Amino acid sequence: MIEIVAGIDAGGTKTRAFAIDRAGEIVGRGAGGGGNLLTSPDPQGSIMAALTEALAGRGPQAVVLSCAGGDRAAERERGRAILGGLVGPGVPIDVTHDAQAALYAGDRSGCGVVLIAGTGSIAYGRNAEGDEDRAGGWGHLIGDEGSAYWIGVEGLRAAAHAADGRGAPTSITANVLRELGLADMTEVLPRVYGQAHPALAIIAAARAVATAAAANDAIAVGILRRGANALARSASVVAMSLGLSDGPIYLAGGAFEQIPALAQHVRMELLTLLPRAAVEPVKEEPAMGAARLAARLAWGAA
Repeated sequence: MIEIVAGIDAGGTKTRAFAIDRAGEIVGRGAGGGGNLLTSPDPQGSIMAALTEALAGRGPQAVVLSCAGGDRAAERERGRAILGGLVGPGVPIDVTHDAQAALYAGDRSGCGVVLIAGTGSIAYGRNAEGDEDRAGGWGHLIGDEGSAYWIGVEGLRAAAHAADGRGAPTSITANVLRELGLADMTEVLPRVYGQAHPALAIIAAARAVATAAAANDAIAVGILRRGANALARSASVVAMSLGLSDGPIYLAGGAFEQIPALAQHVRMELLTLLPRAAVEPVKEEPAMGAARLAARLAWGAA
């Protein structure tokens, strides 16, 4: 039987797992629900579902879990406890933050800057000397600018202001109501408050902003531009501190995938701040980056 390792990326809305062999080829995939260790209702269940499906009954040589906050002691210990319970003693395990996994998904050597805009947002970088830096990643209450969650909140705020007459009319309002199947903005409130993070209504509102921006709604375009500016500034701060002003800068995360205009605005902002930087999308899923880290853990190489 071939030797395999597994990498898991536990996000706010979905969890993915890849099993790879020594050649780095994918030999198994798995999926689960939200696996964020702080905000998801059942991270252990989501991680177990994804890992079990990817392994398909095979024993791994090592497993690495990537998740938001995976560089903090409390989350690392909780993640290690979950993995230990799933794979048993004797299997090397590790927990890392999702940005590091995304960077290894973009670059096998783990060098460069990755800018993530998913449910949350963060910029993380590592240079050839092994120096690391990060910006953002402060969570949805005090940060995550440019993320899908932030875009959704800004969209709902614009729609609420329009409903009150405090702001200009925007097609975001009609898009939100259509996305949620509601008749009036006041019906949004129960969908937002008292819900587990991320509130699905807020993610739906991000789609509403994207649709409005595609139709040249000025308020929606403004939201995306403000988000893009904040994201680009985070990446540029990290790049300059690590001597990586020429890049590479990798874009990763569902917000970039689902809102192409956001990625376009970020590219323009980055090329203004870092004119010589190479900017490109991460071509692999973060779970592949976690799998490459697991390969290093098991065999000393990706």
